Amino acid sequence: MSFMQTLSILQIAPTLAEFFGVHLTSQARAVEQILTFAYSRKPIPQVVALVVIDSFDSRVYSDFADELKGIHELVKRDGLLFECETVSNHTTPAIGSILTGLKPEDHGILTNDDVGKSKIKSILEILEDEGKPTAVAIETKGAKPLWGRISYVFHIDDREDIFEYDELIKKHTLSVLGKQDLRLVFSHLRAIDRFAHRGWDLSAAAKVTDENIRAIASAVGERNGLLFICGDHEAHLKDRRSSSSRGNAPATVPLIVCCP
Repeated sequence: MSFMQTLSILQIAPTLAEFFGVHLTSQARAVEQILTFAYSRKPIPQVVALVVIDSFDSRVYSDFADELKGIHELVKRDGLLFECETVSNHTTPAIGSILTGLKPEDHGILTNDDVGKSKIKSILEILEDEGKPTAVAIETKGAKPLWGRISYVFHIDDREDIFEYDELIKKHTLSVLGKQDLRLVFSHLRAIDRFAHRGWDLSAAAKVTDENIRAIASAVGERNGLLFICGDHEAHLKDRRSSSSRGNAPATVPLIVCCP
């Protein structure tokens, strides 16, 4: 595993904004390597899929390489791989930062109760305002505030069977990628995070996640699209304490950008 360089998850939204030619307020800079990569495609991609894999940190990416072969293959086949510093150990504020390019204290989305209360617009809403249709496939609480704000909102109720949950996320993502007007879809896969919290066999979750990503990558490829895959925070594994509790630098997550 060899990362090109270390970025921040705050740079994802500014990069997407620059690519689509819309204005987003953030002090984080767009990633020139990603823009050069995207603009070098012929034809230039018209649709982007951004898939966040919950608890997909750099150690999970490397430790479960055998179970994540499809994801690693996307990197080997002309993909880009970056290491990103995250901004939180929790999903909600981290995803808020991924979609706004702002730190949690600036976007104000710290808990589930804050979802929908922030006056900050996500990259999804900004694109929609500019006539570029967007979509989400996420858990119901996160989806509700986006009803009526973006073109396609797929909400999945939380459930004990997390494989079933991720299967529904994948199916909705595949279906909306068939919409020719779509420009950006954001999806959130959660199996690795659930297994990490429960202390279950993470290899099983990694295999299923890899299968779901393969299917999404195939659909993105059929549209000649661009695929972003990233984590949100470090995995909360019982056999390793968090970086912050050890006094170390914040954990990092991988960011993969490819044209499948």
